Amino acid sequence: MSTDTRARDTAPRRRPRDRKQQILAAARDRFWSQGYHRVAMADLAAAVDIGASALYRHFRGKQELLLAVLDDDLTHLERAAHDPDTDVVDGIARVGLERRGFGLIWEREAGHLPEPERRAIRHRLRALAATIGTAAPDRPTADIRTWAALSVLDSPSHHRTSPDPERFRQLITGSARACLAAPLPAPASSGPAPRHDPPLLVPASRREALLAAAVRLFAERGYPSVGLIDIGAATGIAGPSVYHHFPTKNDLLEAALRRGEERLWLGLHHTLTRADDETSALRMLVEDYTAFASTDPQLVGILLSEIIHLPADRRTAFRTRQLDYVAEWVALFRAIRPGSDEGEARVLVHAALAVVNSLTRIRHLRSRPGLDAEIAALAHAVLRPDQ
Repeated sequence: MSTDTRARDTAPRRRPRDRKQQILAAARDRFWSQGYHRVAMADLAAAVDIGASALYRHFRGKQELLLAVLDDDLTHLERAAHDPDTDVVDGIARVGLERRGFGLIWEREAGHLPEPERRAIRHRLRALAATIGTAAPDRPTADIRTWAALSVLDSPSHHRTSPDPERFRQLITGSARACLAAPLPAPASSGPAPRHDPPLLVPASRREALLAAAVRLFAERGYPSVGLIDIGAATGIAGPSVYHHFPTKNDLLEAALRRGEERLWLGLHHTLTRADDETSALRMLVEDYTAFASTDPQLVGILLSEIIHLPADRRTAFRTRQLDYVAEWVALFRAIRPGSDEGEARVLVHAALAVVNSLTRIRHLRSRPGLDAEIAALAHAVLRPDQ
């Protein structure tokens, strides 16, 4: 071995200037794909080829790293939104596709952050939405249009479909702009009946009461932060009685997810038995899904974010059935638009579903008269035939 070779082998490695960004990128990818609870600091250190002690010099713990990931992504989105040389919708779409996991990480993992940090991020998100709202021509409906557009821009976070990057961006920006400009129904004369959280009435069945409480608590706090004792206390049922109905917390989660999944498929079959053709079927399916999400937004929330806590085999089975449900929407969409690309159709269907999923869970919108009709109209705009 030559002297030069030995010198190269023993020379100390220099720390890359972008080491912190490498760590953030590795954490972002793993928080998105695996979930915060499954990611260890040692795994992240190995992913960027450093020791654990070196990682802790950058971030004192996983919670601090989660906050840094969210802050970094949101900072880039804010810069894009305020870039004077870039259209606000196009800029946010571009950054959102580059940092695709932000929306799901925030929705699913925010409960791991202290309340002051969560509150600060919510404030920044509202400001980001207000920036998008400047592009909405109809001021009385600018608020709901803004949140619909933001949900479309965030929708790639909730699926892995990846068509041609430029076409992907065009689909997302076109759908977001459709939400900002689409005609909406005239306001209804009265709003929806108020939703009581927690409900004033509960099922007489102890099993059903436990299931309802679990859905509410999982949606409010996140699955990892809720124990069977909490669920029992919320229903006035002692611990041993809870175990009689659900031996483990995971059994409760699976029962809740199955309840939501069955509701989706029942709605689909009900729609198909009443529809005259594919066009009416897709319209009715949007309305059915909107009614479900509006009636039980917490169940929709755990369908979106808590499946990751199931064991691998059951997690895979649930996700497969969710994709099968989305495929039914895609089939109807493509029947209406012969020759349309399947991947592009899936992007638009996911965007339409995201509009419903998001708007039905934004608390300040729930008092709007005729909210369900507005949400359905916005989802239809995403699926418009001139995309």
